[in-house]
Amino acid sequence: MEDVSLRKGGSKDEALSAVPLNERQHWISPAIIFGGLEFTIPVLMVGASLMGSFGLGKLFWILVVALFVFQWTGNAIQGYIGAKTGRSSSVIARTSFGSVQARLIVGLTIFIVSMGWWALQTAVTGNAIAAMFHIDYKTQWLSWALITVIAGLLFALPSIIGYSSMKWTDYLAVPAGLLLIAGGIFYALKNIGWEKISSWNPEPQMTFLAAVSLVIGLNVSQWVIASDYTRYAKPSVKDNILIPIGIVGVGFPLFYVGAIMAIGVGDADIVQVMMNLGFPLWGFLILWLATWTSQLVNNYSMGLALANMLNVNSNKGRALLTLAGTLVSIVIALAGILDYFMDFLYMTALIYPAIGGIMMADFFFIRKQQWVDHKGWNWMATIAMVFGTLVGYYTQYVHAFGLPAVQSIIASAIVYYVAMKIKANVAPDHFTQIINENRSAQAERVI
Repeated sequence: MEDVSLRKGGSKDEALSAVPLNERQHWISPAIIFGGLEFTIPVLMVGASLMGSFGLGKLFWILVVALFVFQWTGNAIQGYIGAKTGRSSSVIARTSFGSVQARLIVGLTIFIVSMGWWALQTAVTGNAIAAMFHIDYKTQWLSWALITVIAGLLFALPSIIGYSSMKWTDYLAVPAGLLLIAGGIFYALKNIGWEKISSWNPEPQMTFLAAVSLVIGLNVSQWVIASDYTRYAKPSVKDNILIPIGIVGVGFPLFYVGAIMAIGVGDADIVQVMMNLGFPLWGFLILWLATWTSQLVNNYSMGLALANMLNVNSNKGRALLTLAGTLVSIVIALAGILDYFMDFLYMTALIYPAIGGIMMADFFFIRKQQWVDHKGWNWMATIAMVFGTLVGYYTQYVHAFGLPAVQSIIASAIVYYVAMKIKANVAPDHFTQIINENRSAQAERVI
């Protein structure tokens, strides 16, 4: 049964409570936040990396497949779960994983990965602002570190305050990001020329599917954390199909801008690319402002996951935990996480899909769109998560084929569903109670 204590006080941006229906917002609000999430430096960096293997025409189809086919679908499904339950992702996971496992495994995963993304982007932003002040961030470490700390604290402030503050920040920052796109195209055309850009056709260093997988890997965390923001959306299918337009509408042109700017520069470090293209002071300021939007999302999800891990429900507790996570993240940023950027992308692409597949299978095929605060630890979810992660690892590193993240989410969903059916027959418990109840109801109808 639903824990009544988790429903109290939902209007104060508490970590565990369901957002009341009378506080749900128009779909544009979460779509804007998702658009802000996609306004991120790693998107520019991946776009620049893809230019080492593909021309603009092939890049178009890579983005169509990755963003419109897979990313939109995954976001819409997980987003609907968040809107239907009104709860954050790590709390939704209590139904399938059990409260203990959701706190220790799911919450910790979301916390670590969100923290990693936040630290990565904070480090890159420190690089950009240092370059703006003509500080060599590779040799003048102390000055760079001071800039990075200040930028990180400013990044974190709205997410510490709460969801409403994040929304208004995104309304300001997303238009600024559009200026960055325009500026990137302008300086690329000015310095490189359209003829070279349009005729760019390098020798491929990766396959088409590997490129699609890289784009998916950049966004795959949304297949789990989308619920953190759509819990403020109305629980309608239409709204949650429309909300991912924020991801696709911003991501598609931004990948292209990163790619176009990198042509002729030969560097995936977007700060170096902007410096080589001769971006003025305002370009680096806009880069910082645009990055702010995605940093808010990473920081907010990090705080929600940490609150679920520690079973803290108050808004004040969530804010303090978000601040604590921010301070740890700043230390990680200063430690040089940027050096491990690509490895970090692949790591997230392995873990998140397996968790997302279990949550989706449980919500739609086991619970019939109901949320239940299950106590304990569901080992069937553990088995499915390990299996899905291994499928992703094997198809990514051992015998590369297909789309590892997609294969991982499908594998974990199937294994979880089958395992739960078997458990309901062999060793039924509170996790499988609804399966047996449905069987009994069907038997009565037959009789």
